[in-house]
Amino acid sequence: MTIRYEVTVSDHIPFGFTVNLEQMPATTGNNIATSVKLDWSACSEDDFLAYHSNTDIHLNNISLPKEAILCKDVNCKKALHKHLLCSMYDDIVTALHESGTLLDKQYKHKKPNIRPGWKEHVSMYHDEARIAYKCWAMAGRPKQGPEFEQKKCANARYKYAVRFITKNEQMLRADSLARKMLCNNMADFWKEVKALNNCKPSLPSTVEGVSGADNIAALWRQHYSALFNCIKSDPYEDNFDMSNDTISVRTHEVYEAIHRLSDDKSSGLDHITAEHLKHVALCFTGFMIHGILPDSMLCILLVPVMKDKAAKVSCLDNYRPIALASILSKVLERILFDRVSVFISSLDNQFGFKPKHGTDMCIYALKEIVSLYRAKNSSVLMCFIDASKPFDRVNHRKLFDKLKTRGVPQYIVRILSYWYAHQNMQVKWGSSISAPFGVSNGVRQGGILFPILFNLYVDDLSIQLRACNTGCILGKTLINYLMYADDLVVFSPSSAGLQDLLNVCTEYGVQYDIEYNAAKSAVLICRTKQDKQLNFPLFKLAQKTLEVHKKVKYLPARCL
Repeated sequence: MTIRYEVTVSDHIPFGFTVNLEQMPATTGNNIATSVKLDWSACSEDDFLAYHSNTDIHLNNISLPKEAILCKDVNCKKALHKHLLCSMYDDIVTALHESGTLLDKQYKHKKPNIRPGWKEHVSMYHDEARIAYKCWAMAGRPKQGPEFEQKKCANARYKYAVRFITKNEQMLRADSLARKMLCNNMADFWKEVKALNNCKPSLPSTVEGVSGADNIAALWRQHYSALFNCIKSDPYEDNFDMSNDTISVRTHEVYEAIHRLSDDKSSGLDHITAEHLKHVALCFTGFMIHGILPDSMLCILLVPVMKDKAAKVSCLDNYRPIALASILSKVLERILFDRVSVFISSLDNQFGFKPKHGTDMCIYALKEIVSLYRAKNSSVLMCFIDASKPFDRVNHRKLFDKLKTRGVPQYIVRILSYWYAHQNMQVKWGSSISAPFGVSNGVRQGGILFPILFNLYVDDLSIQLRACNTGCILGKTLINYLMYADDLVVFSPSSAGLQDLLNVCTEYGVQYDIEYNAAKSAVLICRTKQDKQLNFPLFKLAQKTLEVHKKVKYLPARCL
């Protein structure tokens, strides 16, 4: 590096330097450029017509493997059929992606204007100013005259409107949020709140002392590979009897599944979004009959998302993995969800992943039970149980056994077992993507089937807890636990009863590979005046002693 004093002409002193490219460190890892998310709302009707036309052209060039599609043998083992079906799927994905490239180039630089009050106070003056400018330009750009005066006045009105919304931005923002809240438009309400608060945090430069995007992605790969392969079990193989199952997937099922997908969501590795499929219907019958899925559908992109912004941002435990799968796999998941949901139900004490249920209902039920017993001069002993990464430690073989026991059609169990046994995951950190790794346990968070599969996995624990003859009595009903997804609280008016409930949880954890975190689990005792001097015994969970707390944070920042 050299300072160039000889060319100094002001207080700025330039310098020059040379770089030896041969000594640059070699980069590792699989870097894939981040695809630009297309704003479909900015596309015009002509753009959609052009997209449909391009899609038809590309899809018509795909040759359909009639031999594989028309095969009805549910025990078919022909490798050629699998190859033909997977090739057809890859050709469809390629056709959909290529048909949208024209719109990508046209709209990739456009960003939605989210300034409050723009449509109400500025939009009409902006259009008027554009028209006046075009008329002035067509007239030869005169320096005076009616065209010049019209452009001048239109520009003045437009600039005054811009200054007005800039000066009153806070008021207009509040009015916009109030209107969305009044109209119960919660999706747009929270979208504007996130845009206002700029909730997307920047990625830390180091994680656990490791720096560099490629190195951090490799660290995450090592971490998640160990987590999703921590349970040793044999691949799920069974003699499936599918003679009485109706395996055919109807066109209307695919159509409804596509239209129930959420718009403006991140895509998987194939860069296909839900909007690509709004007018395309695919048939998955061939995959169902042969019990296979293409490798490109089984690729999962894991994105570590920070749990607590106030905690240590460079700690691995402060992140949870969000799985980004291909949209076509979500279409298939939606179809399977509609078919298995009738066979899978959980007890009423489970409030998580259920429509018209929320954390407020679970908290209300617990507070009412405690208040009722304290009004009757009875103490209530509660234990808030924390499990270590329960979603990621689900044993696949035991999960599929539960599906089969519930009477789920065996062709669905077979396709799910193939899905989970052959899926590959990659970790995305910034613009770096790690090498793929296999998965042997866990249900991926973010999947459509994930909620009901996890509820099924822990529902037998609910049944065993309900079978205990200890707990709180409301009327003629015994209630001794409440559950919201993986957040479990057990309670009893007696110390012996609470320990019995904890023993049930311990045995279930051993049987189904659930690890409990005794350090984060807590016992809370709501005493009456008569019981303030009583000394309760120590409580144990998974052979570890639990601490008794005076205050516990339960669910979303609620303290008891």
